[in-house]
Amino acid sequence: MSRIDLQVPFNEKDEARRLGARWDPGQKVWYVPANVDAAPLAKWRPQPPTPNIRALRFFVATTTRDCWRCAASTRVVALVLPAGHEVFYVADDPAHDDWQLCESPVVLSYVRYLTEPMAARLRPLAPDYLIDFSQTTGTSYWMNHCAYCAAKLGDFDTVCEHGAAFSPRTTEQAATIYLEEIAEPFATSCGSYTYIEWLADARHENSSCSPASARHGKYSSLVIRTIMSMRNEPS
Repeated sequence: MSRIDLQVPFNEKDEARRLGARWDPGQKVWYVPANVDAAPLAKWRPQPPTPNIRALRFFVATTTRDCWRCAASTRVVALVLPAGHEVFYVADDPAHDDWQLCESPVVLSYVRYLTEPMAARLRPLAPDYLIDFSQTTGTSYWMNHCAYCAAKLGDFDTVCEHGAAFSPRTTEQAATIYLEEIAEPFATSCGSYTYIEWLADARHENSSCSPASARHGKYSSLVIRTIMSMRNEPS
């Protein structure tokens, strides 16, 4: 039997180790070795929630931000869905629940779950983007960590707040964001997403998406609107 990767919050790592889990420092993931009984570790096996957002392709956005703990400039990532993705709309009457097409690109925050193949796909691109527990939200989600001191870099300060790494105020700030397209279907459950206006101003790396429609000069509007929040909490 091959190993089973786990999603272990930092504050539960000692318990997981006692039950037989091991840490892979290269891939930065806890796992069940092939010769260990996985049953006692079942609570950390990824349990996919119902997806509430999906797309036929997506982008890994990369830039830098200062760590709140050690002040180092560290690499951070976010997941971006292009225009044409779909959001699951929950109506008052469940009979009317349905997927709705969205015509604007969005950046995701408070991503609750990634399938193991998708997590493995992201590890080489985002080695410090890991599932962890947030004291602020009281939940676990995929968040950035400082590459130097391993401090948690929550989504509010990295993605959501205006002027944060992925909510740039200026075209110049947006130009520091690099995009790599992943031409694979994507679906997840996230706590919120934000309409973005900087997609054309970011730098597209190894991607078939060309910034041909890029605007020049300052934005006509710098409004970044958070349009959905299932948890209206910072982190």
